[in-house]
Amino acid sequence: MNKISFEAIQSELLMDACKEVDTAVLASLRSLGQPGRSPEVMAMEVAASRRRTAAVEPLSELLGVYAHLLTQGLFKVILDHPDLHSLSDEEKDAFLRDQADLCFATSSAILANLFDKKIIRYTKIGECCGE
Repeated sequence: MNKISFEAIQSELLMDACKEVDTAVLASLRSLGQPGRSPEVMAMEVAASRRRTAAVEPLSELLGVYAHLLTQGLFKVILDHPDLHSLSDEEKDAFLRDQADLCFATSSAILANLFDKKIIRYTKIGECCGE
């Protein structure tokens, strides 16, 4: 594997996790000490991000289910805290949806990056384990 800087990986992960790479993403990168980007460089980085995230597309449904299950297990306990009893059921549901979206986005970005770096590879069911 080629050496890649932590800054480059951080940039890729953030772009891959966001549905739209916009000024908020760029501001976040700048706040992390990342340099600005010209429109040409930005276009290349967005295109590379779309290629990486396309590799995860076959897993999207499964990742969505996993994110939901993980969110229910991790964050339901938080919502049971006495300080949060005043939240309505709708507010609690919205919180859980937001956390599931965050889990999905981060796991998708991580997988896309690992596929791209050829650290892991995707196999279809039946292609592994001698099946």
